[in-house]
Amino acid sequence: MSLELAAESLTLWMRGRTLVQALDMRVAPGEVWCVLGPNGAGKSTLLRTLAGLRAADGGRVLLGGRDVAGYRPIELARRRGFLPQTIVDAFSLTVMEAVMSARHPSLPFWAWGERDTGSAGRALHTFELEALADRDVMTLSGGERQRVNIAALFTQDVDVLLLDEPLSSLDLHHQMKTLHELMLAASTQGKSVVYTVHDINLAFQHATHAVLLDGKGGALAGLKDEVVTSEHLSAAFHHPIHGVMLGDELFFRAGRLHGAPP
Repeated sequence: MSLELAAESLTLWMRGRTLVQALDMRVAPGEVWCVLGPNGAGKSTLLRTLAGLRAADGGRVLLGGRDVAGYRPIELARRRGFLPQTIVDAFSLTVMEAVMSARHPSLPFWAWGERDTGSAGRALHTFELEALADRDVMTLSGGERQRVNIAALFTQDVDVLLLDEPLSSLDLHHQMKTLHELMLAASTQGKSVVYTVHDINLAFQHATHAVLLDGKGGALAGLKDEVVTSEHLSAAFHHPIHGVMLGDELFFRAGRLHGAPP
């Protein structure tokens, strides 16, 4: 049964600065939330707090109705997956081994090392990594390594997926592929998804809900059509952002700076 992830009156501080003040949000099974905001606004801090990797400075985070602070690490790893911005490889693994390692939290101790690669194989196929299965992860390009990270998260097979800048280093095709698969996991498997991203248009096309941070404590959360608007974006990013219609689809365009060439 899929779990709801919720923040109640969540407050986040960093070095004496308020990043988020009294944020309320509920991520239900089947929903995909994008987190938007300027650099330093607290997107990564919010995601780490939702993942239970950082204590809230006020309010609380609930997973399945239970405060994440009360979970043991192994319990959290069986319920939610977290993809950080950066993963540093300390030693060599093949791509298959790296993806298979995500299954360990769900296995009893005596089953570690089992060779049932079904879920890992499916993830490699989904993210077009089958030809790299035997490659050492330390020989991969940045984009290839990021796809391995995402495949490992899918192999973990948890109810809640939290991804911090999952599109980093990916080319356009694999950005679209990743966002498509996240939407599909939510709509067909009832997963709850939250990801941070810089590209407003990609986020708007591949989310049901949004959180918009302004870096001064302000945080809007709700349906994407209500949160991601020209007015709200311009205020959060401190730059004019205009909505334009292309056919029947809405896109957002940043206004040019004064004095810029035509």
